[in-house]
Amino acid sequence: MSLKEQIQKDMVNVFMNSDEFAESIMYSPADSTDREINAIVNRERLKPDPLSDNRKLSRQAEIYIANDPDSGVSKVIKGQDKVSFPVYEGDTESVDWVVVDVLEQDLSGWKLLVQR
Repeated sequence: MSLKEQIQKDMVNVFMNSDEFAESIMYSPADSTDREINAIVNRERLKPDPLSDNRKLSRQAEIYIANDPDSGVSKVIKGQDKVSFPVYEGDTESVDWVVVDVLEQDLSGWKLLVQR
């Protein structure tokens, strides 16, 4: 197994493991059926950029999901795909968020900016 293949496998089996780092979210692709996947959710107040140190983005979050057709997604449509998860970790009521940007992407995963 190559290093690239091992990293892809670890993304699904380790990082996206809900017993380790991830939590279950609902992913609603614009062109397909809603489905439950695991994601790492960063709910901290995000800074928009280094030039705007005084501003914070409180209605946005970052999520990390696997770049995998079975355990994550293999395609993202910005502005149309939606996700659903609680605003605060531990809450039971989920909120809808829109995928507004792809911050990073590689063969193993996606880092997405979502907004409610």
